[in-house]
Amino acid sequence: MSKKFFLNSWAIGFSALGITAVLFFGELNPPSVETQGKPATLVPKDPRSQQATTYNQQLQQTPAAQLDDPGPLPPSLLGSHHGVLLRQNDQGGLVIELAQIKLFEFYLAGLEEEGVDKVLLRIHRELAQQLRGAALTQARDLLRRYVDYRLALQILPRHDHNLDPGTLRQRYEALSGIRQQFFSAEEYQAFFGRDNAQDEYMLQRLALVQQQGLSNLQRQQALNELETQLPEDIRRIRSESTRHGDLYEATQAMQAAGASPEEIRLLREQTLGSEAAQRLAELDKQQAEWQQRLSDYASERDRLRALGLSETDFQNALSELLASRFDELERIRVNALDAEL
Repeated sequence: MSKKFFLNSWAIGFSALGITAVLFFGELNPPSVETQGKPATLVPKDPRSQQATTYNQQLQQTPAAQLDDPGPLPPSLLGSHHGVLLRQNDQGGLVIELAQIKLFEFYLAGLEEEGVDKVLLRIHRELAQQLRGAALTQARDLLRRYVDYRLALQILPRHDHNLDPGTLRQRYEALSGIRQQFFSAEEYQAFFGRDNAQDEYMLQRLALVQQQGLSNLQRQQALNELETQLPEDIRRIRSESTRHGDLYEATQAMQAAGASPEEIRLLREQTLGSEAAQRLAELDKQQAEWQQRLSDYASERDRLRALGLSETDFQNALSELLASRFDELERIRVNALDAEL
C-alpha cells in the first residue's frame, strides 16, 4: 500500500476537529435517521478506504501474540513517546478517556513515512502490551471505529470560507452527527466534549457579534454572559490569553508615545509579576540589539551599492558583509528579511 495512503483524510487531524474545522467545511446535510447507528455506511467506498478498513478489521481479530513486530519507529517519531497509560476499571473494562485518541494520533503522525498498514499494526501492538481481556477487546474495537470515523471525514466538502452563523451551525451539526454515529455517548463526551464547548461558544459569539439592533453595551453584556457558560479551565486559558494580548497592545501604545523602559516594566510587573516583567525586558533588549545590527547592516549594504560595483562584485561584497556581521542561523534570518529589510 502506498506510503501516502489517504493522507488527505488524516490531514484533517484530531487537533482540527474543533471550531477551526467547522469554519472551513463546505455545505453538508446532517446524516439521515436511516443511517443512525450504521457507521459503516459513512465509510467511503474507494479501494484505499475499503482496504484500510478491511486490514484494521483483520488486525482486530488477530490474537495479540500473533501480531508482528513493526520494527523501530519512523524517523519523525524516534526519541519521542505518547506518554499514555491506558486504564482498566475494576470490572476489567476500558476506562474511556481522551488519552486513547492521543495514543492513536501519536502513531498516525507517521503515516506519510511508513503507510497505514504498519501504523495500524503499531497501534494494535501497543494496545495489546497495555491491556488485557475485555479492555483490550474494547480498545481494538474503538480503534476500528476511530479509523472508520477518520475515513468518513472525507465526505465533508472543502471549505468555502463562509462565516455566516447559520451556515456554520449547519456544518457544526453535520460534524457532530458523523461523530455520534461512530462513538457512544460516553465516548463522544470524553473525546469531543471540550471541543464542543468551545465550538458552541464561538458559534454563539459570532452570532452575537453579527446580530443587528444591539447597542455596544447590550452586545458586551451578552458576550460576558456567554463567557460564563464556558468550563472553568477554558475560561482561565482565555483570560490568560486576553490578558497577554491587552498587555501587548498597551505596551505598543506606550512605546509609540515615548514611555520609558521603567514605565513599561512597571506596567508589566503589575500585570504579570516581577519575574515575567524582567524576562520581557530582556527580550526587549535583545530585540533592540537585533534591530540595531540590522540597521547597521542595511547602512553598509547601501554604501556598497552606491559604489557602482558590478552585480557579481556587489554580491560577493554583500556575502562577505553578511559573514562578518552574522552567524549562520542569523544569515538565514537576514536573507529571509532582506527585501530592503
